[in-house]
Amino acid sequence: MIQIRLPPLLLLLQVLSTSLVLADESDHFYKPGDVVHLWVNKIGPYSNPQEAYEYYTLPYCHPKNEAHEEHRPEIDADAFNIKNVLTAGKRGEWSIGEVLGGHKLRGSGYSIFFPKEGKSETVTEKECTKELSAKEAALFEKAVLERYFYQLYLDDLPVWGMVGELVDPKSGEIMSEYSENHQAHIYTHRTLVINYDGDSGRIITVDLISAKDSLVPIKPNTKVSFELDVQWQPNTSDLTYDTRFVRYLDSAFFAHTIHWFSLLNSGMMVLFLLGILSFILLRTLRRDILKAGMAADGIDDIEGEGASLLASEEEQSGWKILSTEVFRVPSFLPLLSALLGSGTQVLTTMIGVVVFCVLGPLHGNVYESRDELLSTMIYLFTLCTIAAGYVSGRTFKIWGGKHKYWQMTMVLTLVMLPMFFTAVFGILNTLSLWHGTIYTIPIWTILKLAALYGCISLPLGVFGTMLGRASVSSKGHHFPTRTNTLARPLPENLPFFATWKLSLVSGLFPFGSIFIELYYVLTSIWNYKFYHVYHFMFAVGLILLTVTSLTAVLGTYLLLQYENHYWQWHAFLGGATTGLYIYLYSTYYFLFKTSMYGILQTTYYFSYTAVLSCCFGVMCGAVAFFSASIFVKTIFRNVKVD
Repeated sequence: MIQIRLPPLLLLLQVLSTSLVLADESDHFYKPGDVVHLWVNKIGPYSNPQEAYEYYTLPYCHPKNEAHEEHRPEIDADAFNIKNVLTAGKRGEWSIGEVLGGHKLRGSGYSIFFPKEGKSETVTEKECTKELSAKEAALFEKAVLERYFYQLYLDDLPVWGMVGELVDPKSGEIMSEYSENHQAHIYTHRTLVINYDGDSGRIITVDLISAKDSLVPIKPNTKVSFELDVQWQPNTSDLTYDTRFVRYLDSAFFAHTIHWFSLLNSGMMVLFLLGILSFILLRTLRRDILKAGMAADGIDDIEGEGASLLASEEEQSGWKILSTEVFRVPSFLPLLSALLGSGTQVLTTMIGVVVFCVLGPLHGNVYESRDELLSTMIYLFTLCTIAAGYVSGRTFKIWGGKHKYWQMTMVLTLVMLPMFFTAVFGILNTLSLWHGTIYTIPIWTILKLAALYGCISLPLGVFGTMLGRASVSSKGHHFPTRTNTLARPLPENLPFFATWKLSLVSGLFPFGSIFIELYYVLTSIWNYKFYHVYHFMFAVGLILLTVTSLTAVLGTYLLLQYENHYWQWHAFLGGATTGLYIYLYSTYYFLFKTSMYGILQTTYYFSYTAVLSCCFGVMCGAVAFFSASIFVKTIFRNVKVD
């Protein structure tokens, strides 16, 4: 047999490929006698998703060696073997998405073999018999009191089980709630039921059953025997390998009537805003533009509609007199440009991720993989830095920013969001390391993320900035009207909807269009459900962008109509306050829809919520600004000015 030496380039491929597949399960095809790996993942309180620890944090016992490793063929370490490359890393190495998602699979050590075709069999794996020390008994009792559950994986299919139950010592019944008369019991016998298709050699379903009669009281210095039955059954259900994950999806929850009602509610909001804007654009603005045009042409003797319009107003007022003010350079332009660039980066990332998820049937549904969604988000966010640089650089130059500040704009764009994420996850990682949870990010993953940022994100951001600046002519005039040297003072006693207070109200409309979908997303994240209705998310996302744009246009018109020409920051903040309302709703969700407790889980929840709200804030702010900018340019392009 010809052996190919492994060149240095393929060593890099071997490292990068750890995120692709599971060892020995890459193709999910088995022959009789093949080893089927059972992987242990994490264990922790049911109420606290982020308070998860490695499975063997509890004093379970298991065989010292993985399942019949001695039966593996010997492999020449110096020879190149593509299977070894593709399956590398699953003995302690994980992808970026797996680490950030808290999935650090380790071998369980069980000897599980794929059966012969059409054969039903049950094999009992006796883990061990051990005497519980006082410390071990205390750990198990704490786990039962706090409702610990664990997660295992077999052939990429997850299964869950409870560590134990609270039992009434008199009746022997399992207690659903804590009581002083409880007694903590632990499950000692579990059955792994595996349905398989013998013809194709594929596993269809996996279930884990904890036998109620195996519950034994947890007492120090008592012997406990742990056993696992592996029961193989030929598949007789309608499920196939391609549809085997359907049983994990809570279709009844996601297809609830209220989900469809949310789309109807959001659609009605769009129609309402469109009706208001149609009235403004087709009646009010048309009339104002007509009057302003006749006044600028010096028309004194007009009959019909024109004469009546001019006679009805002694002098121009409202937005029309701001033609020399609306395109004034906004304050803190470098910061505004950087925020718009960051918002564009988040927007393009979210569009890419949602489209990728919607196309799941073509490339594999993302909910079937532990790391695909998170990895896709990270890689797309890295690549979309070029969009952030382009938008910030172009915006800064169009609005006439001083040349000496364009480097500041670029740096702000490249470091603002990454530094915020670094600060948040740095705090969480320190807290996780202190508590010893499975969500601790190891140094190698941190170095990988730093390499993504330094080697890909930064160069793309710099290139995007140069590209954005080059797309704007240095000599051309970019706005339909010129700006006076001195700024026009604002009128006194402006109504609240012509001040900064309008920005606080504006975010309610975009939030109102998504808050029901937000409930489903939060439930999926914090209540162990697989979100799979990405077509709903895509539709709601389009509605969110539409409502944000329409609200920004309406708010900008109100500002200009009351002669407030500082619309740029108002428009951005009006969209950005959507993130504020998302954070407030998430606080309500935490208090009334979850049972989370403890400083660790609370910090994780509100930190993740802060990241989510920040991303939505800058994204909606950018959409609002650009919508308002197009609106302002359009109406003043149609006004004739002396």
